[in-house]
Order: sequence, then structure tokens, then C-alpha cells
Amino acid sequence: MLPTLDDVLQLDAVRRGQPHVVAGADRTGNRVRWVHVAEVTDIAHLLHGGELVLTTGIALPDEPERLRAYIGELAEVGASGLMIELGRRYASVLPPALIAAAEDHGLPVIVLAHEPAFVDITESVHGRIVQEQFAELRASEQLHEIFTQLSVEGASTDEVVRQVAALGGHPVVLENLSHQVLAADADGGDPSELLSAWETRSRAVRPEQRTGFDATSGWLVTTVGARGEDWGRLIIVLGSPPSARETVLIERAATTLALGRLLDRHAESVERQAHGTIIARILAHAYSDPQEAAARARALGVPLSGRRLLGAVLRHRGPGTPAPPVGELA
Repeated sequence: MLPTLDDVLQLDAVRRGQPHVVAGADRTGNRVRWVHVAEVTDIAHLLHGGELVLTTGIALPDEPERLRAYIGELAEVGASGLMIELGRRYASVLPPALIAAAEDHGLPVIVLAHEPAFVDITESVHGRIVQEQFAELRASEQLHEIFTQLSVEGASTDEVVRQVAALGGHPVVLENLSHQVLAADADGGDPSELLSAWETRSRAVRPEQRTGFDATSGWLVTTVGARGEDWGRLIIVLGSPPSARETVLIERAATTLALGRLLDRHAESVERQAHGTIIARILAHAYSDPQEAAARARALGVPLSGRRLLGAVLRHRGPGTPAPPVGELA
């Protein structure tokens, strides 16, 4: 993940310049994609967004209108922030018009009280960016290896969901297109709370893209399916916008689930597997309390409340086997 302005301000090369945020203090969580040194005012058209612009300010205009235009152009192209060295153009404070414009546009402005070496700042920030990108690449490779192994081993739907929860550290739910829960892992939380009114909550979450984050629910959602046949959605309950790793995680898991479905030619295999898992766990007393079993069954579209569950044993009768006594199920 790219470093934020807050991360940049903690770097030794920056701290030596005694940085101070004078505008946009609530936006220091902006991600920094690159650092650009610019001593001209018409720089915005050369930027792509996410840049931290460094300048001594020697080319900045005196006129308040032009200063406001300069800040507006930087904000419009998506610059992550503006860092100005004091001492050359401005002795100790920046023009009020510049600060006011930055506040209006939500552009963070940082002043450096002592002369820094811009080359040290750019080298330090770029090194951090490259390091972060390498870490993301390595994490992506690790996830690829894990889910490839799960595919090779023919891991069950439950196992894949369990792995996603363990790797992501958040609750995970797999549902079908009717919003019935096929598998879920609360990641140590309360399953009943996770699955409460699931169908109603899930129907309200409709990302525009195949993989998307819904800010209202805090859910990261991706569609599961292959060959033009979608059959479900995988959901990670994050509560905050996803990192690049979390997006890779959910998409790689969805691919593994889709592949497993393709390898199993029974159209209802996942639903049947989910039913079977609940029944097996009830028989094995694997649920912590009856409410958890009831919540999981209800989320699958099989409410247990008010029902009496009966067990049945089937015995195959081969050729020549005498008929069972009356009242015995054969």
C-alpha cells in the first residue's frame, strides 16, 4: 500500500526540515504515489494524481487570485499535497490567500522551517514507495500459492472461506445469488450477530463493479462464478476501505471457489454441501450453542424456529432381502 502524507512526515529526511502542516490537516491520510520537485506554477498539467509537490516557492506569484488558481489546479489533478521550503520566497509564513485556498480545496500544505535536501526527501519517499510495492507483490504471490494449493487439494467451500477469514483477519461470508449463506466464518466473533437478518442486509449491498467496496456496510464484495455463469458472492466484512492485499485476497478466493464449482458437475453441490455441513455439525455438537446453529440454518434459507427435527435412517434392501416388519423404514 502506498505511504500516506503522515508516513512521509515521519521519515528522517523530512523531519530534519522540521515540517509543519498549515492547511488540510484533516487530509494527511492522502496516499503519495510519487514526489515531484517543481519550481514553476503551471505544473498541474504534468501531474497524474497522487504526487507530493516540493517547491521553494520562488516562482509563486504575488497576486492572491493567481495563488488561488495554482492551488486549485493542484487539487483538481489530485495532488496528494504541497510541501514548501521556507527561507527563499517566504521567510516564515505563507500568504493567507494560499492557505485559505488550500483549506477550501482540501489540499494539504506543509512548510519546512529548515532547509532540507530535496534529493534526500525524494530518495527516501521513493524508496518507501518501491518497498511497499514489492511487499504487495510478494503478498500477492503468497496468496496465489495458498489458493493454488487449496485448488489442487480440492478444498471444500468451508475450508476456502475459513482460509480467507484467517488470512484477512475479518469475518467472511459466501452466499448464493438468492442471498442465502452457503458458508461463513465469523473470525472469532459471534456467528449469530454476523448472520442476523443476513438476507435483508445483503440485498441492500449492490456494488457497481464485479469487485467493490460498499462504504455504508463496510463490506468488500466480489462475484463468484466462471464462464459467464455467476452463482454467488464472497463478502469480507471489513468496516473500512480495503487494502490492495485484501482486494487480491477476495478475488483469488473467488477464483478458487469458482474453479471448485466447475470441477463438481452437480449444479446444487455447494448448496447441498452447506446443508450437509450444518447437519454434520449439529450431530457432532460442534456449534457453541443452539443459537449459532439456528442462525446458520436461517441464513441458508432453512429456518429452524418452530420446527421439530426428526432423524431418519435408511437401509438399502438388496435382492433377496426379506421385507422389513410393518412400521420399520426400509
